Amino acid sequence: MADAAVSDQSQSDLSDPTQINRAQAALSACGVDGDVCAVQRLKGQSHESWRVERRGAPPVVLRIEPARGILPPYDLPAEARLLQQLAQAGVPVPEVLGVCDALDSPELAGRACIVIEWVDGDVLIRGQLQARAARAYCETLRQIHTLNWRAAGLDWLPTPPASGPALRERAEILQRLQSFGVANLPHIKRLREALDGRIPDDCEPMLVHGDVNFGNFILAPQTSPQTPPQVAAVLDWEQTHLGDPLSDWGRLAAEDLLGNLDLSAEARQAMTETLDSYARSEHDFHYWTIHQLYKHSSATGALIVLRGWDPDQIAAMYEEPTNRLLSQ
Repeated sequence: MADAAVSDQSQSDLSDPTQINRAQAALSACGVDGDVCAVQRLKGQSHESWRVERRGAPPVVLRIEPARGILPPYDLPAEARLLQQLAQAGVPVPEVLGVCDALDSPELAGRACIVIEWVDGDVLIRGQLQARAARAYCETLRQIHTLNWRAAGLDWLPTPPASGPALRERAEILQRLQSFGVANLPHIKRLREALDGRIPDDCEPMLVHGDVNFGNFILAPQTSPQTPPQVAAVLDWEQTHLGDPLSDWGRLAAEDLLGNLDLSAEARQAMTETLDSYARSEHDFHYWTIHQLYKHSSATGALIVLRGWDPDQIAAMYEEPTNRLLSQ
C-alpha cells in the first residue's frame, strides 16, 4: 500500500503544465534546482509521489504528504532525517536532496514534501521472484532488522511500551478505523476479534521497516547474468519503528495469502530459510500474520472512504485468506 517506483500515468500526461508548475514550486521550496520539463505520477496509496524530469539534470522523486491518507500520521521531514541516518549506516536508501516542512501554495498549504534521488533499477514486483533476487531481498531485510539502531543515532524513534509493540499498533489501527467509520465492517471486525487473547512473545526492540512489500525494493541493474543481484535502494520508510521484526515477515505472509506475491519454489525456500534463522516460534509468526492482515484491511477500509472502493468487493478479497489463516 505504498509508493512504488512504477508509473501510474500515461505518456500524454507527462507535459501537463499545471502539474509541471506545481512540481517546480515544490522543488524550489525544497531548495532543489532545475527546470522541470515533465512529471509522471508514481503508483501508491500513501504519499503523492512524482518522477520529475529536469532539463540538463538527473530526474528526481517528489513526495508530498497527503491531505488525508490511509495510514496517518505522516511526517516526511522525519522520514528524510531517517533516510539520511540510514545512508550513513550503510543501508541502501535514496539520497535526500531537499526538504520542505510546509508548502505555502493554496492547494498544498501546510503539507510537507521531500525530494529524493531517482534510483535506476527494477522493483521486485516485476515478474516472478527468483531465488537469487529473493536472497538479495532477504539479506537487505536482515540488514535492516539487525542494524544497531542506537549506534546509528535512531534512538529518537519511539520505543515500544511495556505492553509491547503489538498492542500499541493494534490500538493505533483501531483508532484509524474509527476515524474512517469502518471499524465494524464484518471482515475487519472478524480479524480484530481473532487477535483478542493473542499476543506474541516479547523481544528486544529492533528496527522494523513497516512496509516491506516487493514494490519498495529496487534491484540494481546487473552488469552481467553472473553478477549476484543487489538491492540498490529500499523505499518508503514512513511506517518505520522500533519493534518486532516478525511484524515485517507477517506483512509478507499476509501479502502471500492475498495472492500478491509471485515466488518461484526456490525463492520461497530462500525466504523460508531466512525466516527460520530468526529462531522465533510458529505462534509468534502466526500472530503477526493475522495482525498484518488486519492492518492491511484497515488500509483498504480507508480506501473505501477515500477512493470509493466497493466494500463488498473488498470484503470478498479477505474472506478466503482469513478462512485459511484462522483454520491453522
